[in-house]
Amino acid sequence: MLKRKLIVCAVLAIASRIAFSQSPAPSNAEMARKMEATCTGYCHGPALIAQQRLDRNGWTREIDKMVRWGAVVSAVDRDPLIDYLVRTFNVNRPLPNSFKAAPAGKGSDLFQTYCLACHDERPITSRRLDKVGWTSQVDQMIKWGAYVPTARKDELVEYLTTHWGAR
Repeated sequence: MLKRKLIVCAVLAIASRIAFSQSPAPSNAEMARKMEATCTGYCHGPALIAQQRLDRNGWTREIDKMVRWGAVVSAVDRDPLIDYLVRTFNVNRPLPNSFKAAPAGKGSDLFQTYCLACHDERPITSRRLDKVGWTSQVDQMIKWGAYVPTARKDELVEYLTTHWGAR
């Protein structure tokens, strides 16, 4: 009888220690705010994230890549952020309508297809770059994996310069 009471007490003590040592998981609202603060600053808007349909491995790679590129994600927030992204933007979620109206002109199809496929318009339209700046920016996107047909790269740069060139 005494042995049984000791075992029950030990189990209760361990269970209470585990329960009190673990903090509750952050809410979706808290994680949405952290995602917005961390991910949707200068680099891209929420539409880019919403377009993604990744599993846990994909989101883990994406977060690690963004941290390498300069995003600040604390060690405490990393796993909860990945959990939130997996729950919210997973492979089973339907794709959003990502069509955005682009200013008319030669190259608007390139802008819509190759720029807005990953970005919303904010990081692009808020910049005012000259032709050299836009060329550098397009080259950087290509280096990071964006696809722009080689034969039409200059056309895209000209379109960006025409609509969002330095003033």
